[in-house]
Amino acid sequence: MSQQYSVAEAKWTTVSPTILSALNIGDVSAIDFRPPMWWGRPDEIFEQRMENDTAFLAFLESGLIDQQFDMTQPIFKWRCGRPADLWTTNAKAIATTDTYISLVDPLVAPTGFTLQFTDYGVSYRVIDHNTDLSKGWVNDAADACNTRVERLTGPTVAIPVGYTAQSGAPLMSELGTPHRGITSTPGDPIWNNISMVGIYGSTSRLQMESEMVGGWGTHGRVREDIHYQHRIRKQSSTIWDYRYTGTDSQVANSQLYQSAGIVPQIKTNVMEAGSLGVNLDPVKTNDFLENLFNSELSSASKQGFVGSALFRDLRLSMAQINEVEVLGVQSGADNPMSLGSASFVITLQSGKQVTINELRKAFGSDNLTDWGFVLDAANVGVGAYRNLKEVWFDDIEVPAQQITLKSDALVDTWTVALKDESTCGVFRGGTRGLVDRG
Repeated sequence: MSQQYSVAEAKWTTVSPTILSALNIGDVSAIDFRPPMWWGRPDEIFEQRMENDTAFLAFLESGLIDQQFDMTQPIFKWRCGRPADLWTTNAKAIATTDTYISLVDPLVAPTGFTLQFTDYGVSYRVIDHNTDLSKGWVNDAADACNTRVERLTGPTVAIPVGYTAQSGAPLMSELGTPHRGITSTPGDPIWNNISMVGIYGSTSRLQMESEMVGGWGTHGRVREDIHYQHRIRKQSSTIWDYRYTGTDSQVANSQLYQSAGIVPQIKTNVMEAGSLGVNLDPVKTNDFLENLFNSELSSASKQGFVGSALFRDLRLSMAQINEVEVLGVQSGADNPMSLGSASFVITLQSGKQVTINELRKAFGSDNLTDWGFVLDAANVGVGAYRNLKEVWFDDIEVPAQQITLKSDALVDTWTVALKDESTCGVFRGGTRGLVDRG
């Protein structure tokens, strides 16, 4: 045997076979001889994704929302008004001989207009008003009054306090003159801010030139991860953020803005289901949802987004008295308007419909799994600066650092506004599991 093939020169031939065992994972050289087996590819992850993590963001960007607008200022305003009511109630009891009465809203019936107390079949005509009570008008009971009337017709009966008076048309006699009408002022201004956010990711030039299995560790993958981080947090902010403006404590002479999310904007309709869901019975829930359709600006259908606990409880509760159609998780191929989330449709007793979507990510924490909200797509507006809407800025490092490091930044602006928040509602609390199911 020549010297170059001696055992002393070929030491690997003296390695014990046990070191090459598949069980000997502590020896770094073992994988050179017996590589580990992978179920699938080494770069493959079995992700537990049950739905579209950003289903609500998909809703805001879908064709369901037609009020997408460009912003030119970081703060904007809008108004929401409604037609004046045609009815009021009497603030004081009305005796049969009273010519002065007290109305909760006397301007519902201006001078010359009629008032109909339909519960008692009594009709009045308004002669004059004294809204500031400066004329000292009083009724037979010595109560201060703001309206002078004459009784036209009806039985001679007293009218207790709190009954409804409908305003009729202004009567004009044969030689009479027209009566002056009234107008209304626009609704109070509502306002919101814009949110401007930025996030970046970096990869070294050395890493970019390295061979990687699949896409892991590549610059393209870093950008994908950054984009996903941004989207999932943007969804959370469009739901929960509170409106804020102030100077930036970290940057000199810079203003900081934060847009109010959906939930803080909803004031009128909030249903407290309770920690055990005692209020989430089908009748109360039906009536709560019906109330969201009262506004003249309401659509005939709505979209709801709820946590997993509330999703389960609403379906069970509403199925007792309403028609509930379970849609499951629909793909875009099955339904172009699908958001990729588990959903069901409730048909209310009035025939109007509410689609409930399960939103696991945004309501993922234990204290929010039984929360949710219902929106009216026609009353939701989504705004952004035209040239600052998910825009990538490449190579943001200083020139010297760009030699060894590539950093790209994603900058975005947005705001979400509810035109008429009374068309929307919030659920707080529900029937979290009473038994630990393990």
